[in-house]
Amino acid sequence: MELFIATAFGVESVTKEELVRLGYKDLKVENGRIFVQGDIEDIPRLNINLRTANRVFAILKKFKAETFDELFSGIYDFEWQEILPKDANILITGRSEKSKLFSISSCQSITKKAIIEKLKKKYSVSWFEETGNLYKIEIALLNDTAYVLFDTTGESLHKRGYRKLQSLAPLKENIAATLVILSRWRPQQEVLWDPFCGSGTIPIEAAMIAKNIAPGLNRTFLAEQNGFVSQDLWNKARLEVIGKIDYNSKFNILASDIDEKMIYIAKTNAKAAGVEKDIRFFKADGRKIKKSSDKGIIITNPPYGERIDNSDIFNLYRDFGKCLRDFSGWRFFILSGYDKFEKAFGKKADKNRKLYNGKIKTYLYFYIQV
Repeated sequence: MELFIATAFGVESVTKEELVRLGYKDLKVENGRIFVQGDIEDIPRLNINLRTANRVFAILKKFKAETFDELFSGIYDFEWQEILPKDANILITGRSEKSKLFSISSCQSITKKAIIEKLKKKYSVSWFEETGNLYKIEIALLNDTAYVLFDTTGESLHKRGYRKLQSLAPLKENIAATLVILSRWRPQQEVLWDPFCGSGTIPIEAAMIAKNIAPGLNRTFLAEQNGFVSQDLWNKARLEVIGKIDYNSKFNILASDIDEKMIYIAKTNAKAAGVEKDIRFFKADGRKIKKSSDKGIIITNPPYGERIDNSDIFNLYRDFGKCLRDFSGWRFFILSGYDKFEKAFGKKADKNRKLYNGKIKTYLYFYIQV
């Protein structure tokens, strides 16, 4: 079985690193996706373990499709009755990149029609009620090749299940995990501090990484709900990750915010994630913090328009930059969508990296101080 791992743009190399760490080889990396060879057991394993990806698809079929007739025939030729029951609730999604078939809605309609026609013939029925379990099929046209993808994830992997409350502009959990991984945080050697913690996503993801808590441990997945992968395999994958949790891991994570309401939200989410005792939450103005140790790392996603007026953003970043000048020996990783960030912060980053938080283009600015 070939699997298709969907990622946000800019995250591909980090997800590849995760896959290599999990023991996968011969990976093919493209923009927003990674192809990996596996079998049915890898579907629960990847869904439960991957911190930075968006979805795990099983590739049912791939074929050349430059016309709608070729698309219909290629879809129709698949033995859909082997995976879709008579009452399947079928949802078709789509994407098209560099392909002659660029109308996504038309490709979705043709895909659905081909599947239904095949099922009507195989089940000898004239109408499908679609009252049963949900099955999501994605038709992806990439360079005139049609990939028929079976969505095994359902709700995106960034939805861990712990965020009971959230801020107005929450950072996606998988992007927060990406920041922590990119920072190369050393939990036993450095304190980690998020001085604009909002709903607590960065410190929570950091604590889960430090304790080796699998991100998908406490949620369910579409291929589990519709029976595409047996419950025994899901149970096996969960038992495997439970056995790898490091309950004795020692580390120091600080999470602060100027808004006391955000501290309450962050604490609530940390409790749901099972890491509330691993993070020290407190109210503080991010522009006036003082370093708590000789070595540390700041990973944060300061406001850039959602929680403050645009006129105050420049001043906020200017004051934050001045404050951090006293943090000698610390490293900073700051994610922002503000296009004048470096000018306001008062220092050019050692490097930066473009990342997408949903549809929002942001940059992660790296400041390495030794």
